[in-house]
Amino acid sequence: MASDMKTKLAAKLLANQERHAQAEQEPTVDLGRQHMMISIEKIDPNPYQPRTIFPEKELQSLAQSILETGLIQPITVRKQNDRYQLIAGERRWRAHIHLERRVIEAIVQDASDDDLAVAALAENIDREDLTDFEIGKAIRQVEALFPSRTKLAEGLGMNREDMYRYFAYDALPSFIIEKLEKDPRLLSRTAAADIKSLLTRENSTPEALNALRSAIDLVISKELDQTKVADYVTRTLRGETVRSSLRMATPLTKDGIRIGSITRDTRNLVIKLKSTSITEKQEQAIRDFLDNLVAQSK
Repeated sequence: MASDMKTKLAAKLLANQERHAQAEQEPTVDLGRQHMMISIEKIDPNPYQPRTIFPEKELQSLAQSILETGLIQPITVRKQNDRYQLIAGERRWRAHIHLERRVIEAIVQDASDDDLAVAALAENIDREDLTDFEIGKAIRQVEALFPSRTKLAEGLGMNREDMYRYFAYDALPSFIIEKLEKDPRLLSRTAAADIKSLLTRENSTPEALNALRSAIDLVISKELDQTKVADYVTRTLRGETVRSSLRMATPLTKDGIRIGSITRDTRNLVIKLKSTSITEKQEQAIRDFLDNLVAQSK
């Protein structure tokens, strides 16, 4: 789905740019694309950037690659008075800051706010480490480009029901949004939709909000899985005794990208890894380790 969405977004961006060119440019005028070196200090981030976290290890790896092979693809910016605003390439720009470079190679071109919003989502949507919360923010930023949410879902190549889950974040209390801004991995879109339904059902009473605060604190301390928040609150409001350790999940990451998880409940310990994240040799090493571990427990 991500690849299909990125293709559709790229097409929307191209259509926007062609529309601007036809409306604003005379036939004899150059479209304004310039290839130049720009001072790092004169560049501002794309205000529609959906990504709120840039893993340090990932930036270090990119910076090392740039140090060894140079910048393969220039960043893209637009002119804003005496400064420049990123259209695409924030990770490359941040890597240059990490390297303490003073200038960066860039393509300067005309772009509207709509273009910036679409480009930011298109650049990031196929990255597996982009969270549901960040995708939700980005979708809301491009929503105005479509006549309805139905058309938005069609344009993004998304199931409409699933897209509405991304909008569920809008209904969450401010204390949860503040925590999501700091840790966008805190709640998935499904968990957000469950919480929205819960608050609607309970009319967001003080009791429900207090129970929700407690549940979120347990998620942060890794004592409660985020998928169980709504159930935890419901059972608390019923006066039931709730075990906070309903299900504990710890993500497994590599270079800042999630490749699996370790989940433990009262009955099972489940380790999940994306098959594409490890080699056959590494898989065999895991199997050998588990065989030895089981043999030792006999």
